Amino acid sequence: MVSPNWIAPLLDVAGPGLMLGMLALAVGALVLLFLLIVVIESAALQLLSWDTFRRCMRASFWMNLASTLVGFLFLTQIPRFGLAGLVISMLLTIGIEGLVLNHLIGVGNRRNWLAAVVTNLASYFLIIFPTYLFSQ
Repeated sequence: MVSPNWIAPLLDVAGPGLMLGMLALAVGALVLLFLLIVVIESAALQLLSWDTFRRCMRASFWMNLASTLVGFLFLTQIPRFGLAGLVISMLLTIGIEGLVLNHLIGVGNRRNWLAAVVTNLASYFLIIFPTYLFSQ
């Protein structure tokens, strides 16, 4: 009979590499998710005739970068609050992205706030809520 002790030396050698590989995979998945959300929200901005293709892509990138940086602090707390945490996250994201759009185009523009609401509804209902429900 083979002793299970032969596995321990292999894990000592492969463990750090496996951990780095898993970390790289997780970071890659987050970058891909970020880019997917940028594309979805840019398409929503274009459907709203918010601006040109290039400006919609640029605005979508900057508003999602801002909400992602703030959101990472909040995302660690979402599992504790469940679905209510996702709703709070969506409202926080709408606020941040509305402010970014106002900064890019002009302060107080109602179209910017409507765009922030519509783009976040699109990304949350197409990606984030289904992912949350699938993980339950």
